[in-house]
Amino acid sequence: MKVTLPTGRLLEAVGHAAAVASSKSTKPIYECVALRANKATGLSLEATDLDVGLRVHVEDSATASEGEVAVPAARLLAIVREIEEDETTLSTSDRGLEITTAGSRFTVRHEDIGEFPTIGRFPETSAVRVPSGELREMVRRTAFAAAREPGRFALHGIQMTVGGGTLRLVATDGRRLAWIERPLPSGGPKEPMTLLVGPKALLLLERALGSGLHGDLELALVDRLLLARSGSLMVTSRLIDGSFPAVDGVIPAASKKPLRVSVAALSAGLRRASLLTTREASSVEMNVGPDGLEVRSRAQELGEAQVEIPIRYDGPAIRIGFNPNYIQEALKAMDPAAEVEIGLSDAKSPARISDAADYVYVVSPVSLE
Repeated sequence: MKVTLPTGRLLEAVGHAAAVASSKSTKPIYECVALRANKATGLSLEATDLDVGLRVHVEDSATASEGEVAVPAARLLAIVREIEEDETTLSTSDRGLEITTAGSRFTVRHEDIGEFPTIGRFPETSAVRVPSGELREMVRRTAFAAAREPGRFALHGIQMTVGGGTLRLVATDGRRLAWIERPLPSGGPKEPMTLLVGPKALLLLERALGSGLHGDLELALVDRLLLARSGSLMVTSRLIDGSFPAVDGVIPAASKKPLRVSVAALSAGLRRASLLTTREASSVEMNVGPDGLEVRSRAQELGEAQVEIPIRYDGPAIRIGFNPNYIQEALKAMDPAAEVEIGLSDAKSPARISDAADYVYVVSPVSLE
């Protein structure tokens, strides 16, 4: 194999592949990226950890000879990151993959390409089209709320419901929940279809779509595998088995007297108050009233903070505690110039946070005692 291509395009493709490949595996082949050069289609890269798979084509590559090779993804990424020349040539030899530029040459050992797992093929029918920008924003607004610690495996996934003219994503870790729904221009299936997808695949799509892969995203289901394709990129994700909790009864109704505050002001205030919190004392006290919002934090070994935040509110006074990180993560996905509505009922009930009619974030309070 011998192929020449722009270094920037190679770096982008290898970066996506390295994000998928296993970092530690009992089989070295799962830590590899497979490179396949074809004169008709150019260079393609594949990676998988057996749950998530990726295939990306680099179409503006010049293939002098065809071939394929599998090399460690992390090592290849480290090398390509250091290349300063605009053009890079990849070729295979008995020693491995040769990476050549005008001023440098690297040789990376290879693994047996025959052991590399097969990445699924996208079906030519039964695909649902989703605007890529819409899905990217939906993932950004929900994925952070999925569970990370060991425990209920189903909560590690994002519930995706497609059909009936809408696409809905829901994520929760049991302490907070993010819900978003957008219309599907293509309509989708008449009967809604609900899937449980791992966040790794969706976050990979969110990242890739933000790096210049635009246009409609196509979604298809083959057996227990979700396939997503946008231009030269395809991502596959094995669906998660498990029972996702019913969320319809968990989301509080919109408050008749919500607290209204600038996203930027609330984010800055929480950030300042969080300066005097610790891992053990990670809560802040929020005192809400018609005169404004006061955020307090206190850690015995550090001291205490008191921050005033201007708000619009004509409801009753409420004293309530929250983990500030849980609120900050939602605010990071919002427009700083926007205004957010927070519905509060009492010190023991979850807060409803929203900056748009199609997005709701629910977060449980913490005890201040």
